[in-house]
Amino acid sequence: MRRVLTMALIGAWGCDGGDPGDPDEQVGYRDGVEEGETNSGERGNVKISEVMWSGSVTNDGKWDVTDIFIELRNEGSRPMNVSGWRIELSGTADTEWQIPKSDVEIGVGEHRFMAAKDSGCFPNPDWVISDLAIPYGDPFKLTVLDRDERLMEPAGDREQPPFAGGYDLAKSRSMEKIELMFGGRGSSPASWHYYTPSEVDVPNNDKVSPDCQLRTLASPGRPNSSDYSGAYASGSLE
Repeated sequence: MRRVLTMALIGAWGCDGGDPGDPDEQVGYRDGVEEGETNSGERGNVKISEVMWSGSVTNDGKWDVTDIFIELRNEGSRPMNVSGWRIELSGTADTEWQIPKSDVEIGVGEHRFMAAKDSGCFPNPDWVISDLAIPYGDPFKLTVLDRDERLMEPAGDREQPPFAGGYDLAKSRSMEKIELMFGGRGSSPASWHYYTPSEVDVPNNDKVSPDCQLRTLASPGRPNSSDYSGAYASGSLE
């Protein structure tokens, strides 16, 4: 009887290889194949890899606390279009921003960044979000959510001061994620360090305006500086 029932089910699906369709419980997935379609993500495949929360400083010493950026890194196995994804900020302030629609893709292992403006020390961001703002020196947690509300890995902690970076009245340094293949949770202070330029490394600050590179230490849209020695500091550098 069981064999007859099994054969009946196969016959109902058809012997021509017809697709019985997706089960109702299956989670949808935006693969970005269709023209104009954005991607949905898998937890951990797109991470916040750098945050310039303390503003920029020009070579002549002008500090602009509103000139900030957030960088994303694609640790997945395929390019990602993150149009329509959301960045949530929580801590002393609670707000969210939507990444503008564009044809920009984050390639595998690639870094892209969004900035509050393109008229400051970061003139060529991949996305401009005009109301992007992080309260200076206050606790913050940033979380990325894809188009289908899937949570990516967070950065920071809503109850702790910024994990690294800051403005010391002369220079401003970004908060960089240690780029490890495994581990390094974004919610852990030990996963972050402040930007540390090196004369032996390939320069990674070319997306910082030449008018700011002496005092604005960051690597927007580029691999992070290779200081894995635990050079992280809680709070600002004042």
